[in-house]
Amino acid sequence: MKTVRWLISVVSCSLVLLSVLGLPGRAGAQTLAEIEERGLLSCGVTVAGVGIVEVDAAGRWVGFFPDMCRALAAAILGDAEAVSFVRVDANTRFDALRNGAFDVLMGGTTWTMSRDLDLDLTFPAIVLYDGQSFLAHRSLGVNRLDDLDGPASICVSANTTSHDNLLDLVARERPNLEIHAHQSQEGRLDALFARSCDMLSTDRLSLVGVRASRTANPEDFMLLEDVISREPLAPAIRDGDNEWADVVRWVMFALILAEEHGLTADTVDAPQDGSASEVLRLLGQEGTFGAMLGLPQDWAYQTIRQVGNYGEIFERNLGAESPLGLGRGLNDLWTRGGLIYAPPLR
Repeated sequence: MKTVRWLISVVSCSLVLLSVLGLPGRAGAQTLAEIEERGLLSCGVTVAGVGIVEVDAAGRWVGFFPDMCRALAAAILGDAEAVSFVRVDANTRFDALRNGAFDVLMGGTTWTMSRDLDLDLTFPAIVLYDGQSFLAHRSLGVNRLDDLDGPASICVSANTTSHDNLLDLVARERPNLEIHAHQSQEGRLDALFARSCDMLSTDRLSLVGVRASRTANPEDFMLLEDVISREPLAPAIRDGDNEWADVVRWVMFALILAEEHGLTADTVDAPQDGSASEVLRLLGQEGTFGAMLGLPQDWAYQTIRQVGNYGEIFERNLGAESPLGLGRGLNDLWTRGGLIYAPPLR
């Protein structure tokens, strides 16, 4: 009996200590209720460049991932603008998330096994596919790494998958590359522009944005052909809150399904007579899928009406309607040869 009482005492003290310190281990299944109570979604973001995550001249957070935050707010609260953005960097984002600084981390965050398991994070759904590449000074005179005839230096953000990928690359086959790891994203850009390094390496989409919006003359820089990694980018949340994971996952899927069925911000209010059953379910006209998620019946309708479908979000931030003008590629729907795919809503 003494042993049992001692174990109970130890467990109780441990739970109190975790609560006091604000460390992972707090009770799950509470994030959605907290968002509804405060009437605001708190979204962690990392500045990654034009089209992905940035602050515009008016001080508004814009880009692909901020729009994903707005999609969540529209589904939960009926208001896409009910979002508080919290800026973090590569060094602070995961600790800040685990310690409750915000509800969801929405940025260029790669889903990896170690982050999934060692950091006690959950990645509900992949929303963007990318790969790591290199932005080089054109005067370097190369189109690919194989063209290098001597050593070259590369700037990268420390404590990122990009840094880890470069370490692997140097150890495996490119000993002529010298890595300069910077603690801040601005630091790596300053070093690139000051020619303290020959190249910058990170996700390809970010490099396109850097060249388009951060360089004085984009023609002075060359995006190399090399892609050395696969980078599935996903929102991240704290482990242990399955209800919240379901909400984030299915709001992302709803955006994809809306594009697949041709539902846009402009057409979602059009009469839906004779529509496919999945469209009716998506619009809340059939089934109880909102209740299953703990959301209003019109959760997906509000998301589509206020933010648009997946394709609309991509095109205005990264695609033809944006300064980047990127093609869909891997981020096209599965019906057109891409990897963007959602399970059935049934």
